[in-house]
Amino acid sequence: MGDNLITMNDQLKIAILVVLAGGYFIYEKKPTIFFKDNGEFKQFGLKNDETPFPFFMALMIAGFLTYYCLLLKEGKYV
Repeated sequence: MGDNLITMNDQLKIAILVVLAGGYFIYEKKPTIFFKDNGEFKQFGLKNDETPFPFFMALMIAGFLTYYCLLLKEGKYV
């Protein structure tokens, strides 16, 4: 069997750090787009007390965009 089943390049490591740091920062600031006034997460939806952008989705998109931009910066388009 192989020694490395999963290889992590530098871009992936940076993207993971961005997601973790961004998640911590957003969780500490508790913006009203993700959180209720009492500090709980808002439910996904389009009503007044819901959010169209859940916390996990924002972090996932930030991670994908960070990783993709780092790949483009390095010149790896595929």
